Amino acid sequence: VFGARVTITQVLLVVCALAMMGGLDLLVHRTRLGAGIRALAQDPETAGLMGVDTDRVISRTFVIGGLMGGVAGFLFGLNTQVSFTMGFNPGITAFAAAVLGGVGSIRGAMLGGLLLGLVETFNVPLFGEEWRYVAAFVVLVGVLMLRPTGILGVRIGRTA
Repeated sequence: VFGARVTITQVLLVVCALAMMGGLDLLVHRTRLGAGIRALAQDPETAGLMGVDTDRVISRTFVIGGLMGGVAGFLFGLNTQVSFTMGFNPGITAFAAAVLGGVGSIRGAMLGGLLLGLVETFNVPLFGEEWRYVAAFVVLVGVLMLRPTGILGVRIGRTA
């Protein structure tokens, strides 16, 4: 594709990642469980008073997060050597992407991940592999200085 070699594993990885992203977005924005998740994220006490079963929502959220993490680890393991430390750098990058996009925004996390991926990819030919993560975190700090809630983040929570 455009002179680059693309394997079937890479295509599978992209398709699965997009399907998981779309499924999670639909779950959070179109289901009763998603409404409970959003309500608990905004104000747990009021959500409980309004009839949200907080224990059930929290446990299901952890199960969904664990399943998605397991699938992500499996897909990442297809392209790299599997070891007990293989998720450290992607975990740090995923956290940075979530903060960059806006904590609490699934679409923001996806946008932040794409932006960090582009910065890391285009930085390597210019400065070398050892500066990959430095450039990504410089972009993160720069965006957070201009917009502390992230790209698509909104200020949530109660004020005193």
